[in-house]
Amino acid sequence: MRILLAALFLFAFQVDTWAQTQVTNTATISVPSGVSNTNPSSLCVAGTCTVADGDSITPSLPTVSKTFTPSTITAGGTSLLVISFTNTHQLVSATFTSAFVDTYPSQMSNSAAPLATTTCVNSTVTAAPGANSVSVSSGTVIPPASACSMSVIVTAIDTGANSVPVGSLSTTVGANSSTITATLTVNPSADLSISKAASNATPVAGQTLTFSLVISNAGPSAANNATFQDVLPAGLVNPTAISITPAASATAAFTGSTLNGTATTLPSGGVITITFQAQVTTTYSGLLTNTATVSTPPGTTDTTPGNNTTRTVVNVTPVADLSIAKLNGNATPVAGQTLTFSLVIS
Repeated sequence: MRILLAALFLFAFQVDTWAQTQVTNTATISVPSGVSNTNPSSLCVAGTCTVADGDSITPSLPTVSKTFTPSTITAGGTSLLVISFTNTHQLVSATFTSAFVDTYPSQMSNSAAPLATTTCVNSTVTAAPGANSVSVSSGTVIPPASACSMSVIVTAIDTGANSVPVGSLSTTVGANSSTITATLTVNPSADLSISKAASNATPVAGQTLTFSLVISNAGPSAANNATFQDVLPAGLVNPTAISITPAASATAAFTGSTLNGTATTLPSGGVITITFQAQVTTTYSGLLTNTATVSTPPGTTDTTPGNNTTRTVVNVTPVADLSIAKLNGNATPVAGQTLTFSLVIS
């Protein structure tokens, strides 16, 4: 006699909270002693049948995100960097197994007053003023299915992308599996200044003077292609002998009585000196005021525009070539004779 029996077993089980990849469940059934199993299936060997079921587990890995507020600043300005940590695991806390370190690009650093804070449990943020990184301590805890964050005030002199690579956040439930990047856009700014000096503050009319223009960039950004201008006043003529130091740093030329130039290479901390000569007219006397200006290139903000103009004043003394001659009407007078004398002044 052959008896066919079938049974359905239903059961449920909980996946271990640490499972991160796959769980395999194996079940077996064996016939009782004295009974032969005639099932020809390859799953049955010597009367015992075995079946396995594999279930893939989606990893509950932590994630990282970051933002800059504002996302655009002027060079040397500040922005609030916020880095958020999320524990996607629903059952257990994620504890940092090592310090989390965010290293900035070279043009970015912590501000002079970073004011670093964190909302995470058992956590300390380290952000030294002027340093190019921030760290969150090992042992920091993120509760199950929760998020926390840290913040720090940063500054930058140029646009830069700040990335957190895969594996940077290492916790007891795994590490971040993707790289995240935030960009801080920086608009250039430069503190340009100009000064001017004359070789003689009290020249005489007709004298040739040497003038020196000194253009400086206090940064923080370069000011390549900044422009400058010096309009000579009436009373100064015949400008000549333009000299530039460093030689390849600028170009300049006179058009009539106006000097126009471009500082082609002016890095932060750079200084350019332009010298030229001009002659005081022979008829001029009194104060002679000369004004020169410098302007940042398009797209660059000047943080201190009040020092973009300079004036030099010289006091011109008039010159006259006086002469006098004396004549008499008789070069050989006799005693008692009256002579007539003439004075000629020119």
